[in-house]
Amino acid sequence: MTTLSTSRGRSALAVSIVFTCLATAIVLVRVYTRTILVKQMGADDYTILVALAFSWVFFGLFVGEVYHGMGEHYALIPPAIYKMQMLCFWASVPIYQTSLITTKMSILLQYRRVFSTPRMRLACNLLIAFLAVYGTWTILSAWANCVPLEKFWDPTVPGFCFDKKALWFSNSAIHILSDILILVYPMPVLKSLQLPKRQKFALIGVFALGGFVLITSILRLSSLLVISNSTDPTYDNVGAAEWSAIECNVAIICASLPSTRAFLSNLLPHVFSTGSNGYHSRTTRPSRIGRSHLTGTITNTQVQASVIGGLDDRDYDLDKLSPSTASFRTNEKYSEGKEGLSGIKVTTFVTQESISQQVTNEETGSTKDLVRKHSF
Repeated sequence: MTTLSTSRGRSALAVSIVFTCLATAIVLVRVYTRTILVKQMGADDYTILVALAFSWVFFGLFVGEVYHGMGEHYALIPPAIYKMQMLCFWASVPIYQTSLITTKMSILLQYRRVFSTPRMRLACNLLIAFLAVYGTWTILSAWANCVPLEKFWDPTVPGFCFDKKALWFSNSAIHILSDILILVYPMPVLKSLQLPKRQKFALIGVFALGGFVLITSILRLSSLLVISNSTDPTYDNVGAAEWSAIECNVAIICASLPSTRAFLSNLLPHVFSTGSNGYHSRTTRPSRIGRSHLTGTITNTQVQASVIGGLDDRDYDLDKLSPSTASFRTNEKYSEGKEGLSGIKVTTFVTQESISQQVTNEETGSTKDLVRKHSF
């Protein structure tokens, strides 16, 4: 660092380093989980890599600001150094916006993969379209904040600039609105799942991680108010830069944590292992074609709740059967799907304790496949 770097700037940079490195570590675990354990990289995974790349670009510009005196009073900075700091500041705003928008896109792409019903996918596509339009505006307005561009870092240049307070606060308000929409979007479906309360609350908690992003977005508003009213931008920009780094990296972390569940299950099986339920079976009787009818509720149902990041072919599958939906016949085509679970696949592994007649291995395998292939 040059002699112009200040303790305020270095402190903010340290915070940025911590959150950027933490976000990078979580994304690396996510990529390992999706490529090695789950073996299924999706559009959401590639999008989060783009968001992380922009986060590192933002970090580089953050270093440039601190190197050129961010945290020092404007009157004490030579004009050439001030110009370089403002150039880094000007470039960092659209980069921050791009990282945040692509992270939200990644979350919505996750949702679209999880919730497969037409209605839910339509809502998800509408949110993605909204983010695409809004993101384009925020990035372009941040880049072309002043006309000509150099007026942003040189107020003596003839031209005009947007009202920073109006622009920054309106964009932040829409960011907060999108955070709320993304947060509440899956909740009605999750609440409708027929699960034990502990599992349901755990599942809701996974999807509610976006609440941390909402909190950081709100906390960032106070720093925006300071810098938008400031007559000493080099000194007062520290808070806004620090909270911007926290916000975009917390968003990446929250978007990636759910997809690391398979890795965490291998690392800490006693903490992240799934439970099993047993429900008593009433009767078993032979059918006319030699296969058995399973009636009543299921005995020794093995529940593999690979809710997020599991080892199934789709790591968001919910392998759980509620008692109220357990009655079925294995020699008939099961229901084509139950809207109440909103597209989340349910797989049940059934262990029969008693049967009334022996069936062949081939028939047992067919029954197993039939149960596993259909969703509720």
